Amino acid sequence: MKRFGIVIDGTAALPDELVQAHDIRWLPMYVILKERSFLSGIELSTADFYERIKAKDVVPETSQPTIQDCLNVYESARGDGYRDLLVLTIATELSGTYSVATTAAQQEPSDRGRIEVVDSRSLAGGISLLATAAARLREHGGSFDDAVALARRMAGKVSILAAADTLEYLRRSGRVSGGAALFGTLLSVKPLLEVADGAVRPVDRVRTRDKAVARLKELISQRAPENARIHACVLSTNDAERARTLGEWVQERYHCVEYFQAEAGPVIGARTGPGVIGLCWYPEDRA
Repeated sequence: MKRFGIVIDGTAALPDELVQAHDIRWLPMYVILKERSFLSGIELSTADFYERIKAKDVVPETSQPTIQDCLNVYESARGDGYRDLLVLTIATELSGTYSVATTAAQQEPSDRGRIEVVDSRSLAGGISLLATAAARLREHGGSFDDAVALARRMAGKVSILAAADTLEYLRRSGRVSGGAALFGTLLSVKPLLEVADGAVRPVDRVRTRDKAVARLKELISQRAPENARIHACVLSTNDAERARTLGEWVQERYHCVEYFQAEAGPVIGARTGPGVIGLCWYPEDRA
């Protein structure tokens, strides 16, 4: 049997090459468009998703995996030689995925191995950075218990700051706290957002995309000293070129022990809309 498997949910942002390199498994998530459900990334590509939501009458929704979806993923991983499984999910405040994944794990016979489900207290690149940390630990001989302890210790410790083109999608979904107080009805502004301990919070607002990027860099610089050793993921929703430019700045300013750029995908895009760029990171000494 292999040491242990790692499973992430469909809100994570992780490039295919890292998924394959670390043999990380996905819990499926669904995007709902005009009452039709699509398996994100399989039945609905990122490009197709953003083309479809251009229509003003399309309000995208999302759905967590079913218990059977989770059981299928667990069975597949065990069929490939993984007895114990570490499952990393989006924060419970943002989705019921943790509950479903846990319920499915409890249905598995205990003599087949352990399944530990950890609430990442995060989303997107925050989940991904926990997954790559666990994968490195595994590759250096760490035990399953070590990986579970690492994931629980790091949960909620990944910083995420992002600039969005609009607050409209987050307002519709109810996934942003304090939005009404900070922004009122000014949905045309470019919001700066923070993900902290399971909540998405507006932290500032500007009028243009260029100012949003400049302000995003200022906020990052306030929280991470220049030349700090960090593990970093730059993410975007259908805006890879702007994310690449942000990533170049991050790599020039910081010593990136780990760095990757990733598309957040349709499940996150359904909540934020296109045009989001952001940085997810944690200091090297926090792992």
